[in-house]
Amino acid sequence: MPHDPTVLPPTEKELREELERLRLLHRISQDFNSSLEMDELLPRVFDTVLTAVGAQGGSIWIAEGEVLRCRVAMGSSSQKLVDTTVPIESGFVGDVVRRQRTTMVTRAMEDPRFDQRIERSSQMVTLTVMATPMVTKGHIVGSIQLVNKVTKDGIFDEQDRELLEGIAELAAVALHNARLHDAEKRANDLAMLLEISREITSTLDIDRVLHTVVNLAARAFTFDRAAIALVDRNRWEIRAVAGEETVKPDAPELKRLAERGAWAADQAATIYLADIENPGGAAGSVFFNIYEPELREEGLSSVLYLPLRDDQGLLGALLMESRSPNLVTPSQLEQGQILANQTSVALRNAQLYHLVPLADTWGIFAARKQRFLALPRRRKLLYIGGGLLLLAAFTLIRWPLRVAGDSATFRAGHLTEVRAPVPGMITRVMVREGNNVNRGQQLVQLRDPSLEADREARVADVLGADREAVRAAANGDAAEEQIQRARLGGLEQELRILDQQVAALSVRAPSSGVVLTARPEELEGRGIRSGDPLITIGRTDTVTLEFGVEQRDIERIQTGQTTRLRIAALPGRTFEGRVVSLGLLPMDSGPNVQFPVRVDVANPGEELRPGMAADVRVLTQPASLATRVFRGPSRWLRLFWWRIRP
Repeated sequence: MPHDPTVLPPTEKELREELERLRLLHRISQDFNSSLEMDELLPRVFDTVLTAVGAQGGSIWIAEGEVLRCRVAMGSSSQKLVDTTVPIESGFVGDVVRRQRTTMVTRAMEDPRFDQRIERSSQMVTLTVMATPMVTKGHIVGSIQLVNKVTKDGIFDEQDRELLEGIAELAAVALHNARLHDAEKRANDLAMLLEISREITSTLDIDRVLHTVVNLAARAFTFDRAAIALVDRNRWEIRAVAGEETVKPDAPELKRLAERGAWAADQAATIYLADIENPGGAAGSVFFNIYEPELREEGLSSVLYLPLRDDQGLLGALLMESRSPNLVTPSQLEQGQILANQTSVALRNAQLYHLVPLADTWGIFAARKQRFLALPRRRKLLYIGGGLLLLAAFTLIRWPLRVAGDSATFRAGHLTEVRAPVPGMITRVMVREGNNVNRGQQLVQLRDPSLEADREARVADVLGADREAVRAAANGDAAEEQIQRARLGGLEQELRILDQQVAALSVRAPSSGVVLTARPEELEGRGIRSGDPLITIGRTDTVTLEFGVEQRDIERIQTGQTTRLRIAALPGRTFEGRVVSLGLLPMDSGPNVQFPVRVDVANPGEELRPGMAADVRVLTQPASLATRVFRGPSRWLRLFWWRIRP
């Protein structure tokens, strides 16, 4: 390409300024990408823009459908979060977004309208505005608007425009990622609330509903104490506390908590005190003035009290407290209100269930009673004594109730699947099926010629950049030396990454165990991609037995219970294990719903092998003969009554 004599080469000062601008944008990019929280990212972007460009104030507008919402703004003295919307099709900011280019305007004392001219006279200029859209991958994220530059007579120039456009491009990517993160987080929160709703509506036992709510609430909220207080004839009492199986409502701290919950519920609104050092809102301030000594004595900084109320009246309150400020975010506050509504419905259903009147059963015994009273005295005593003995044997003699498991199979304990960290070709497999391996032991050797060639090329580039930097230093060319040093740093970083990838070609065991993969040596010579499974490692000195238990029996099983089992290979021996976990999701969705139960079984002689089937019985809590006989009919009658009642 012929050289244009009219175009002058950039000066050393211009090169340094451009290098500094690129370094600034690189630092800003790292800062923006360090967070995915929109509420945290918006002020950070705004402060960065004001500082980098040197503006007195401005605002950030976020696109939401067909409108722009002003999320943060600052005048000459203060910065604050705001909530103002304008249509994209109207207004100065909307016009900037629609045209998708940076606009600089000046407002003069003689002309009340925005003029496209930039007046350089300090007597005429009263307000200068520069705005640019934030766009990434064709999606309009929003717009940044700045007002009045601090220096240069308050006038923005081309350098400011270029810097603002660069920052806006970085901000658009970061804000777009934050919005996607918020959407995903909200979807996860709603799924978690749905799961909690299913749990609390699956039972009509009031105590179980209460304990389920306070314990599952820990998945959505971070608190130091959560409890539920119920009201009965104007008497408030704590009925459930998170993490505690039994509750002593007469304990002084729980009585004080119940009193605070009663006051909050009487306000017929949610009471949220984010920080006792800065109470906000009328109800929060009144609550703080009344209970400040108690809050400080108990070391609390933030509380959230949610009334449990439906159209039939007040039921109680869901109480959460924390020793740290800002117990919940705005989205978590909304989730808490949804949880309170779900809890109110479940509690009302449970209460109505227990208030169903019992039928009058005395009439059916009237005739038998008269016949019994007509018997001789000795015969009556004989009948009474025999009946008491049978009743005692029927109800007082208890032994563990055995719950059978279905589809019981063994699998190795602490199963670990080793996957390829990088793509390549398997040149050698160092282990065989059944080998014991230690953590860090090499299992597979990979080879990637392209990766090795890239590393050698990068080594040559590093040496070349270093020579160029030394040559520039010897010639006294500081700018060229600085550029080469910057290039050298980037090349060295790339070389370190390539070295890590080359080291990853030696695949090592992440944990100790036994090789369970059949014929792993047959993998030699195969090409694999990153993430492909290579070898499975597990421990066989302790094996895990997994089986299904029907939903009607799953509530009787608890972790730590003894499990007895036999296998067809050793029919004369009985093995024992302990329940270690209960699955929250069913194994299938058919009419016979079963939940998974996992048991750890000691296997010092390695007689039990993964894949073996077993007959298993879990020894649950002791039950009397009466419980064993009537638990099935009782369950059927309760379900039948629930189905037919209006």
